[in-house]
Amino acid sequence: MINTIYKPKDSRIWRWKFRLKPEDSKIQDVSLGTSDKQVAEKKRSELLREKEHERAGLIPPKAARDSAQRKLTEHLQEFLGDLRRRGKSEKYLANLEFRVGRLITGCGWNLAKDVTADSFQTWLRGHGELKDKTANDYLEAIRCFFNWLVKLGRAGSNPLISVEKVKSKDGKAVEIRALSDDEMLRLLAVAGERKLVYLMAVHTGLRSSELAALKWGDLHLDAVTPFVKVRASTTKNGKSAEMRLLPELAEELNKLKDCGVMNTEPVFESIPRIERFRRDLIRAGIAPTDSNGRKAVFHSLRHTFGTNLARGGVGSRVAMSLMRHSDRRLTDKVYTDENLLGTWAAFDALPNYSERASQIASQILGAEGQSESLAVTTSGGVKVVKTIANIGESHVLTPLVTSGHNIENGGSGGARTRNLCRDRAAL
Repeated sequence: MINTIYKPKDSRIWRWKFRLKPEDSKIQDVSLGTSDKQVAEKKRSELLREKEHERAGLIPPKAARDSAQRKLTEHLQEFLGDLRRRGKSEKYLANLEFRVGRLITGCGWNLAKDVTADSFQTWLRGHGELKDKTANDYLEAIRCFFNWLVKLGRAGSNPLISVEKVKSKDGKAVEIRALSDDEMLRLLAVAGERKLVYLMAVHTGLRSSELAALKWGDLHLDAVTPFVKVRASTTKNGKSAEMRLLPELAEELNKLKDCGVMNTEPVFESIPRIERFRRDLIRAGIAPTDSNGRKAVFHSLRHTFGTNLARGGVGSRVAMSLMRHSDRRLTDKVYTDENLLGTWAAFDALPNYSERASQIASQILGAEGQSESLAVTTSGGVKVVKTIANIGESHVLTPLVTSGHNIENGGSGGARTRNLCRDRAAL
């Protein structure tokens, strides 16, 4: 153990050099902030006792004690700055700041010690209008924040680690369905000024947040093949994407674009919210919830895009790329509506065993009724060799020689080859 105070040359301030255990990685050297040796000795004793209590777990580390006196809002800004340096998208950071900030205000949390599982659940009970998924998003946000505090030693533990996620009423997530071609046509017919938003969503699969973030500069309508480039900062996976624009969609966007529009201006002034979309469905004669309990919401347009790719015969790997999914199963099982795939039409591709079986049966039964045995041939059928010509006045005809007949034993494969010279001599 090293434990000594000293005064460096050309300095009036005493310093403490220490290493509590031999296995400690390095010797630490701290200023005692005084030129009086007695005061320095007293401070050393206090710091030594503090270090030993920290090592024994009697008190939290100094970093945690200091951070405990700082407001959570200060920690939050440093947390967001750390995530920004690590390359997290601005959309992700904005959602995180909003949710954690709302909890800090709503739960009355000022310092880290104020955060408890009970206060969070009390706040959650007071906001019963939140969807199950939204409530879980708030829980994940605050957990992520406190995990960062614990990692940096600013908090001793995560007080929300024991809080369980909210489960839906029936234990299952709400199932979203795709729209049929007829339903899509009826929706577009009543959409009015929202028609282009719906058309963009169903032809590109862009999410509502991605559509809201689109700028005119993201659209390349003058390209040989018009396309939209979705910026990485606006996507869910934090990656940029390029989506081709079909001619009808590019034409509608060109009509909407004014000559003097700036590239930084949003393409769509607003994205229909759930109630607005629901009213459009009802006007179009589309049930918001079908007989199986599946719901039609704005995100159904993305499901329709994925289902239309499957109906068009697009390979699942290509569809996964266009949907920007990391797992092909998500594309195939969740975003492909099997009710619209026309699965019954697939039965037309099955072979007709009954008709072919009847043909084969007639051949087999006909063969069994013959008294003579069938000729043995090779797989290529009977191959007739030229008949040997009669020589002189003899009228004895030479038998036909066929490939595969066993005339006599011997020779290659059990058949002896006829000697033509000998036959001529005999004739």
